[in-house]
Amino acid sequence: MQTINISNVLGHIGSDPQHTQLPNGTLKTVVSIATNIGTGDRQKVQWHTALFWGKTAEVAAKLKKGDALFVSGYVDYRKWNDKETGQPREKTEIHVQHFSKVENPMQTINQINILGNIGADALFKQFGDNAKTTISVATNIGSGDRQKAQWHTVIFWGKAAEVTAKLKKGDALFVNGYIETRKWTDANSGQNREKTEIHAQQFSIISGQVGQISNHNIEPSQQQVGYGNIQENNYSHNGYDKNPNDFDQDSSMPLPY
Repeated sequence: MQTINISNVLGHIGSDPQHTQLPNGTLKTVVSIATNIGTGDRQKVQWHTALFWGKTAEVAAKLKKGDALFVSGYVDYRKWNDKETGQPREKTEIHVQHFSKVENPMQTINQINILGNIGADALFKQFGDNAKTTISVATNIGSGDRQKAQWHTVIFWGKAAEVTAKLKKGDALFVNGYIETRKWTDANSGQNREKTEIHAQQFSIISGQVGQISNHNIEPSQQQVGYGNIQENNYSHNGYDKNPNDFDQDSSMPLPY
């Protein structure tokens, strides 16, 4: 089954981009983008790390703190063990494929779409009048012998949790939602930790030999809308099935601003 892993983010850049050249000569630019999740006095900032590669990185390096930026790409959960403590670490990054500088955005956007297979039976918990179901969904990135699985932790609440509680390992699921990265300090090691989760707003359970789809919509209380004025010079890089170091670049690339 063809999987889907696409994140769309529109927000403001929190600091000037970090532009570097790797030992193999590949250019890389890292941009931190802030979006809002929640409403009213429960609203909070969500930070996204966006990675640009090659000639795209050269363009992104010219962006500045405070610029409004729209990016679209695939999410990579990079995991490793800390060399000093041996503790597991995790960092969530968006590998950018399309981006545009935006003027006067009305609101921020924090959206992700995934389609993949469930890795384990759904985990259901009841909290008084509320319910929560946690599901791990696998998607693929890369191609050929360089392909690898990305595991997404998806959270469902309320009636959606009751519906998805019956899902089993191997079931196929499409989810639309927003990304939230929780950060905390490990009580035992004192190390900073983080965990990224997708809070589902809409989902479809895909089953049967012919791919019968059951649609379920969740009230999008956290959903952000309004793209503002997106400038026409939108640079697109279609490298979804490639390793970032192997991206083919267009020598006549237009600037996105």
